[in-house]
Amino acid sequence: MHRFYHSNPLKIRQSVILNEFASHHAIRVMRIKLHEELILFNGDGFEYLAQVEDINKKIVKVKILRTEKNKKESPVKINLFQSISSNEKMDLVIQKATELGACNIQPVFSERSSIKLNQDRVKKKLLHWNQVAIAACEQSGRSKLPSIFIPKSISQIMQEKKLFKNSLNLLLHPYIEKRNPKLPSIPPESINIFIGPEGGFAEEEIELLQTNKFIITQLGPRILRTETAPLAIIAILQYKYGDFA
Repeated sequence: MHRFYHSNPLKIRQSVILNEFASHHAIRVMRIKLHEELILFNGDGFEYLAQVEDINKKIVKVKILRTEKNKKESPVKINLFQSISSNEKMDLVIQKATELGACNIQPVFSERSSIKLNQDRVKKKLLHWNQVAIAACEQSGRSKLPSIFIPKSISQIMQEKKLFKNSLNLLLHPYIEKRNPKLPSIPPESINIFIGPEGGFAEEEIELLQTNKFIITQLGPRILRTETAPLAIIAILQYKYGDFA
């Protein structure tokens, strides 16, 4: 059944007009028909079964029939701190991290990041990244959108001490002696993962994270790309603490 994001509150027996983007996708791509059933979600963790009431050239109107709790959300809160990379790589990370169940995504300005964004570009990027996450939720069956925040530097992030209390804090780095640190057997309240840019974090950034009790680890002897590492570690952590625990 086709799934569409609707940003406003939803309730049973309510008639809703899908936004322009969703209506276009439903009509032109999904070829949806009158009286067909579909699912709406708005980020509150519920799914809303709806039936198409009306279709014109640009607009789809549906009526909410019933609602139920979506059980596809992960029980573990994973927060991804991803160094900003090129457009395609960043889109891939956001898309796949959303599919894998990440709760929050914090883009990071790191010293060796090749991408620099001014304020206007940051606003446009946030809108774009949120649309990528919406599409990934529609595809994967999630009903909660991951929060994607304004990019910050590591020093700015480290000032928010409460983010890292009672959490498992991991820094992925390809050059360490101890590859497999002992992880807690009991699921932590949350997991924070820092992923560096193509050139890796600068030594000062690594020292700052170590000072804040981050565990440095790697995912084996091969060096993974900045867009590969977060997806691999999220899948591993979901297996250990989340979806299959």
